[in-house]
Amino acid sequence: MSNNGLDIQDKPPAPPMRNTSTMIGAGSKDAGTLNHGSKPLPPNPEEKKKKDRFYRAILPGDKTNKKKEKERPEISLPSDFEHTIHVGFDAVTGEFTGMPEQWARL
Repeated sequence: MSNNGLDIQDKPPAPPMRNTSTMIGAGSKDAGTLNHGSKPLPPNPEEKKKKDRFYRAILPGDKTNKKKEKERPEISLPSDFEHTIHVGFDAVTGEFTGMPEQWARL
């Protein structure tokens, strides 16, 4: 059977599981074989969890109810709104119409 034109035998093997990450220094004899365009591996999940716990311990805030922090507040529409000023623009004269004097001075 084929899968998208590829036989199961043609698929590359899965990448190996990472146990540790090491950086090879410039002075190493393997330095010439490095792929300089590659990015370093991300930190191990255990290290990230330790850092997250550290920051949560020193930063202020309510640590008991995280769900409450993620909820968006309900903001109502304005009440008793009155539209008292309307500023227009006259394209022929290039002047604004209906502009309050306080605004014109700015």
